[in-house]
Formats: sequence, C-alpha cells, structure tokens
Amino acid sequence: MVFVCSGNICRSPMAAEYARHRLASSGLSHVVVDSAGTLGIEGEPASAEAREVLREAGLDLIGHRSRGITEGDLRTVDLVIVMALTHLQELERLSRSGTRKRYLLRAFEQGPEPHDGAPDLDDPIGAPIESYRSAFAVIRRCVDHLVLHLKHAR
Repeated sequence: MVFVCSGNICRSPMAAEYARHRLASSGLSHVVVDSAGTLGIEGEPASAEAREVLREAGLDLIGHRSRGITEGDLRTVDLVIVMALTHLQELERLSRSGTRKRYLLRAFEQGPEPHDGAPDLDDPIGAPIESYRSAFAVIRRCVDHLVLHLKHAR
C-alpha cells in the first residue's frame, strides 16, 4: 500500500506512519506501507510541523525522506490511497495499468467501506501547526477505518 500526496513531506508520510502503527497493532504487520508524492521531490525530510504532530501522537517521522511516485510503484502495489482528486488524475496519466484499487483517503472517513464523493484532504503546507493537527485527526479517522477494511478483506 502506498499513500500519495503532492510533495511527500506532510500528508502522505503522516498517513503512512500512522498506518504502520495501526496495522501492527491490529495483527496486520505483514502489510507493507510506503508513501510518495506526485511532484517528484526527492530526499527532503517531513515538514517540521508534521514531525511535531506525529511526535505528539507518539510516532516518529524523523527518518522520513520524500520520494516521487513511479510507474513501477503503480505496477507493484495492491492499494493506492491519495489525498486529493488531482493525485488520482496524475496517477492515471502516469500509468493506466497496474493498481486497480485507488481511493481518496477520505473515502474511508465514514466507515470501513469506501464511499464515493469523498472530499480532498487539504494540504497544510505553510499553514500553522493547528492545520496539521486537524489534517492528522482526519488521517487517523480514515486510516482506522481503512485498517478495518483490510481486516475484513483477508
């Protein structure tokens, strides 16, 4: 599974790290989780605000380095979770084959079955830390439901 946002320095790394934590505590530690961005930014750390918000939750993004999503990723991963509709559109341009399961993160906001018409998760980059906390609250709710979805899909 790969979480995708624009720069891979805020939303997708927060979602991936929280998903690793939740999957491990739910007996699904065999699920491989990664994150990437559509902008192709390579080697940058997670934003200071993203690191701080995850630290507050007892998680660690200190070792994260950004990377761009590749066509190879899309051929090999089973599930892609994106933060915004523009990311789905960019992935469609990058590769029309490969992963069939591509969802907006917020498709899981209401429960473990994805729903249509999900809104984007706004990018907090450049905003005050409270925007990161708000984004992470949405990420937590969605990832919790996504983990339930994966448990039932076994």
